[in-house]
Amino acid sequence: MENSSGKQNSNLASSQNRLRSKQCDISGRVFAIDLLMMSNGCFVSLSEDANSKMGAITLSVRSDRGVGSSTLIPDRRGSIFASMLGEMLAEKTKGIAVTSLYLREELDPDSMKTLLNEVRKLAE
Repeated sequence: MENSSGKQNSNLASSQNRLRSKQCDISGRVFAIDLLMMSNGCFVSLSEDANSKMGAITLSVRSDRGVGSSTLIPDRRGSIFASMLGEMLAEKTKGIAVTSLYLREELDPDSMKTLLNEVRKLAE
């Protein structure tokens, strides 16, 4: 998009990299990952479905004393994974991470590791 002087709007160019999405197939399960990056943190939605769905919500914050997490909307599956994901992103962004996690069933350790790596790559 150009402004009145004919130059490309730098805010638009930088905002195009803010939303990053990816779909992963892990052991026959499909996961949609949507990551919205901001200057002081991020929002990540990880959903077990080709279409993104809201799930359990976790808030993670990096401070001088480390990273802490709080579960705002609990779920019976994946609460530890949601905290791990949020804390990793809060540390990486040096700010706040809001995580939405929708799972149909529990994750095994290998799937957790793969998903953490996929989100980490998206956040780079």
